[in-house]
Amino acid sequence: MREGPIDYDQQFTVGEGASGERYSIERTWLLLPTGRIVATDPLAYDDDPAPFVQAVPPGRYRVDLLVKDRHIAAARLVVRDESAASWESALPEGSLAGSDAEAAGYDVNAGAGCFTDEQTFQQLSEEPDPDWQLTLLEDLAWMRDGPTVIPRSEVDGCSGDEGDENVLVAFPSGEGDGTYRTWVGRTGRGEITCFVTDFLLQDQ
Repeated sequence: MREGPIDYDQQFTVGEGASGERYSIERTWLLLPTGRIVATDPLAYDDDPAPFVQAVPPGRYRVDLLVKDRHIAAARLVVRDESAASWESALPEGSLAGSDAEAAGYDVNAGAGCFTDEQTFQQLSEEPDPDWQLTLLEDLAWMRDGPTVIPRSEVDGCSGDEGDENVLVAFPSGEGDGTYRTWVGRTGRGEITCFVTDFLLQDQ
């Protein structure tokens, strides 16, 4: 596992690694009803994952996927379009700074990661028949270099434009299973710019 963050802003901005290798960027949008962000493997988990202590205002946010050789190298949830002056580990609620939970990231056992909201994940995990997981699995099987989404209408039955909003964005996790860390970028004023899950394919 990489011990520290790299220049994610530079790679997501120009789509180029340190050695000049080109990346492409896929984009979509994510609705966060509470702003309490969850990043996890949506297909294989034991308990509901804890949201990060670094919360954001409820709203609609852009998700960028950095694609290298048809693999997702990193996933970024953009809070504001500003460069990060500093980076810190995304800390799951209930963990202590400097603990193993902070350093470890989340485990992937089904080849996928996601960004979603705590409220959305709780609603999905309480469904008696997890058809949403089967749908994600099927979509991820052929969409190896882009996002797979769950609209709000499939979670709470909301209709119209609101029902079309994405409330979970999933993506293949780099080259497969492993443990992947999420970083939080902050401006010089201390405001959150983004969350980046690093799938360890970028240049060092």
